[in-house]
Amino acid sequence: MDRHILFILLLSAFFLFTVAIFVGAGEKRLDVYISVFTIEYLALVEILRPRRKLLTPLRLDPVGLGLFIIFCFIVTRKVVEILMR
Repeated sequence: MDRHILFILLLSAFFLFTVAIFVGAGEKRLDVYISVFTIEYLALVEILRPRRKLLTPLRLDPVGLGLFIIFCFIVTRKVVEILMR
């Protein structure tokens, strides 16, 4: 099976199961969903690493970079929130 198709199928399955588990648990915070989706995406990229032409000058994955920046923002916000209590 082509790695691109396998990547898309696995990522879709991971997202589906993550949403089902979180909905079943009653989780409503968007930052939890985004954080777990980011971890799943980056893990699958590292495992399967589909080869594609990247448009960024540093040859970085633009989706992964964007998700990582959002993830860092969420974690920083939560740490500041905990430290301010």
